[in-house]
Amino acid sequence: MGFIVSASVMLAGVAWGLRLINAPAPFADGSAALLAVGLVLVSAVSSVGMVLARGVWARRVGAGLLATQVALALVMDLDAWGVFTLAATLLAIGLVAGPWLDHFLRRLPPSEPIPSAAMALGLGLVATPGLLAVSSPGGIEMVHWTAALVALATAWAFTRALRIGLWSARVVVPLVLVAAAVASSLPGLLVGLALAAICLALAWSSPVNRAVTPLLAPAAGVAVPPELVPPDLLAKAGYDDRGRPIKRQSRAST
Repeated sequence: MGFIVSASVMLAGVAWGLRLINAPAPFADGSAALLAVGLVLVSAVSSVGMVLARGVWARRVGAGLLATQVALALVMDLDAWGVFTLAATLLAIGLVAGPWLDHFLRRLPPSEPIPSAAMALGLGLVATPGLLAVSSPGGIEMVHWTAALVALATAWAFTRALRIGLWSARVVVPLVLVAAAVASSLPGLLVGLALAAICLALAWSSPVNRAVTPLLAPAAGVAVPPELVPPDLLAKAGYDDRGRPIKRQSRAST
């Protein structure tokens, strides 16, 4: 049943994405397209998080996403697309709020939990396109698309524990968000600056730094006493039973 709940969240996100592209009013075409991308991506994160990670956070993200869809239904026309998307959202709300996920999701914390700050940063980067679109319903510029793409690329690198993702969240994402804020109206300006400040605060925090820093320094290899290695394996590697290179011995004897 958990797979059905996950699929319902994804179905609602895709339905809203299609509606925003085909019937964007009252949003401008560009804003609706960017919002559609944001809704589909967050839906995918929530749906995959339920199925693969079995995390409670995925249920919370899905609930927040569905609440956002209900808010959108209140400001958009209730046409044929509106009835379909609202029905998909209400179905997903009933499934997510029901008891079916109680035993499907992990009830015990993972052995190595992800810091809350790192989780918030990753999810916030994925939600950035939608937030930029909602704050600028009258239209967006190329800088908004650039900020959205940079945020998504940074989210991908950061979730893979790459240092370039961390430094992009610390430097590049705040800069492009400020640029998008400057090119927006007053609501977009406030949202863009707030996102840049939150990104800076999270990206420079100690928990986020630890999330992408290996606990142990990488080592080239570990010394193993030759007595613990099978003789045939030592011979294939070019060493005698005392761990000395065979080639050097032969050269020294000649």
